[in-house]
Amino acid sequence: MKKTIIILFFIYSNLSFSQEISSIKIGNQVWTQKNFDKAIFRSGELIKEITSKEDWLKAGYREEPAWCYYNFDSKNAHLGKLYNYYAISDSRNIAPTGWRVPSVEDYYVLVNYLDPLCTKIQFANKGSLAGGNLKSKDSLWVGDFCPQINSNFNALPAGGYSPSINYPEYDWDKKGEKAMFWCISNWNLLLDYAEPDKVERIKVEIQSGKFIDKAIVIRLSSDDCEIDSDDDPKLHGYSLRLIKEK
Repeated sequence: MKKTIIILFFIYSNLSFSQEISSIKIGNQVWTQKNFDKAIFRSGELIKEITSKEDWLKAGYREEPAWCYYNFDSKNAHLGKLYNYYAISDSRNIAPTGWRVPSVEDYYVLVNYLDPLCTKIQFANKGSLAGGNLKSKDSLWVGDFCPQINSNFNALPAGGYSPSINYPEYDWDKKGEKAMFWCISNWNLLLDYAEPDKVERIKVEIQSGKFIDKAIVIRLSSDDCEIDSDDDPKLHGYSLRLIKEK
């Protein structure tokens, strides 16, 4: 009986997502227009909600999928859920049918459509002013207004969760100032984004396992109108957008 209930909940959740989804076509891609907020895998299994720093760290150390609200407060539900990388990369698939978690290549295609002069190396190392095109054009972002044309991607400054043992005062990346989005990370493919004089060094680092506990995150900040990428620990909590499967 319990299994039947879970399956029915999964079917309802999948249908509900399909009915409620807001999407936007940018170039040849179709993206979800809101931060993902579901807590169930495509398989029908639930993703665990975490409500304390201790439990979040435990889930991360065990490589268990997890999500939380910003500041562990459901009043921030309008910003979407924050997931650890283990949730977005799990083989049970967090994306409903017809959608998938984007790769860094997908984000580059998006940025390159908005900023055709942006190369892969520039995107990875210096960023692009296409970030201004992606930000929501409302009052949620603090700081200077970005004048770039609105792409309607509607990126919200949902903040993020990067818990620290030594510096707990910096656990929460401030909402209003930051937007971070996970993407599926394939480190070997990322060699295409490396500056030529750093390729061999990065190859060695990949082979040595330097990045085994890290994944790629796409970043927007209230400090400027840029978008760039970085590698962060997989146990951090960041937002998620989906891209439509072709």
